[in-house]
Amino acid sequence: MPEISEQQYSQLEPWFKLKATEFNQLGYENIQADDIYRYFKEFSWKHAVPKHYYQQIRDIMKTTVNHYFDFVALEAQVYKVSSLDEINFDDFL
Repeated sequence: MPEISEQQYSQLEPWFKLKATEFNQLGYENIQADDIYRYFKEFSWKHAVPKHYYQQIRDIMKTTVNHYFDFVALEAQVYKVSSLDEINFDDFL
């Protein structure tokens, strides 16, 4: 899995925050910048981080709530719990 360096993260953090703010304004107040970062690190850029800064920003800005929830749904499917009572569904909304 390619890693996002500290320098890359510090450059991209305002964009992650901007996207989280956009999602919050759409009514998804539980989505934070760290969640957006995790989406890119573990899902969207899992195999390759775009080489150029402008490509990284483009990817962040074109991400929709549906893209993020695809990741959350996939994560929920592989999350190991013995019953649905153990899943905190508030984190997904």
